[in-house]
Amino acid sequence: MVPSFEKRVRAFAIDTSGVALAGILAIGVSPQSETLSYVIFLAAAFFFYLFPYFKNTGQTLGKRVQKIQVVMKDGSKAPVWLLLLRDTTKVLASVLSAGVYLMVCMFFMSSHTSRTIHDYIFQTKMIDLEKRQGKDDVLGRSSLLKDRGL
Repeated sequence: MVPSFEKRVRAFAIDTSGVALAGILAIGVSPQSETLSYVIFLAAAFFFYLFPYFKNTGQTLGKRVQKIQVVMKDGSKAPVWLLLLRDTTKVLASVLSAGVYLMVCMFFMSSHTSRTIHDYIFQTKMIDLEKRQGKDDVLGRSSLLKDRGL
């Protein structure tokens, strides 16, 4: 099943929030030592973005909370090295473009495939591990979404 756009955004936000929080704490812990702050920040980035792939293939903390997973385009498990390269590319593109890359990805992504630019580059896709039952939210879907088949 294809995960919703919101699930992907929430998963990335959880991971990024963890790194940002660690960065803020790193500045507070060692205001005199910039080197220690950078080390703590980089360790947090590794811990939130990359380390989970070694433990649970295809899921970071955010993806695990949202019950989504990265797999190969054909549905098979993705190798760890590819997942690391995919996430590193995504994060670096986001940082170097000051977030513009994420906005471009938002417009590029189709609701039927849920694949973004980095998914096409690395031949991966996201799958939803959660079975949807009935309506997705409390208020239901609008007529516009129903007309579009979403």
